[in-house]
Amino acid sequence: MTDRSQVPTLSAPKKTFALIEEMADRDGPVRVSDLAEELGFTRSTTYKHLATLRELGYVRKVGVEYALSYRFVLFGTRIRGRSPLYRASNELIDQLAETTNETTGLLVKQGSYGVNLYQSTSDRSETVEIDQHLHCTAPGKAILAHLTDEQVDHVVDAVGLPARTDNTITDPGVLADELTNVRERGIAIERGEQHPDQNGVAVAFEHDNEVAAVYVVGHADRLSSKRLEENIPGMVLGTVRRTKELL
Repeated sequence: MTDRSQVPTLSAPKKTFALIEEMADRDGPVRVSDLAEELGFTRSTTYKHLATLRELGYVRKVGVEYALSYRFVLFGTRIRGRSPLYRASNELIDQLAETTNETTGLLVKQGSYGVNLYQSTSDRSETVEIDQHLHCTAPGKAILAHLTDEQVDHVVDAVGLPARTDNTITDPGVLADELTNVRERGIAIERGEQHPDQNGVAVAFEHDNEVAAVYVVGHADRLSSKRLEENIPGMVLGTVRRTKELL
């Protein structure tokens, strides 16, 4: 088998996707000079990549600034719609949100990050942006615990352990101990590690070499004590079990 790390790669696509990722992280359109400064590119290089993306319909110009186009939504919708994980879990996750009255969802590992494949809310909850770094959320920790120690080390080496709150685990040794606890219990619990006032519960599972986690997140005032430790975990485990039966 060919070692992918030894296969030559191209620098131009890396710069293009660096631009795309930076623009996706912005709240709105951005100037060429700001992108160039943030990414360490020359203005000329930045402009050429943006002009190419604009010609292809992936970037639109807003005055003197640039923004990603809605074509990315089209691709995301197509990819998600074809996912067996999404098709098997979305209705069950909707039911979980209704039962718990919290925000629920499915996070899937992609490379060294997590992608929020689906999320559902109840009448009293709201959409929550789940951090793509795996170490600071309940579903992320559940996914990491499902990996081997070598795979976890690879993720940490690739993206680090950035702090999100004072409660975020930023020490690899502490993370290893936490993942041992998650493996023993089969459930990951987050206490203010992504947002100070948010707790979460998650359970991971694997399908066709993809690792995913069903989660429930909510305000710490509601999601705490026995509800966090016992009641919600049982509901999440039930959702995972039924999802796996449909796959």
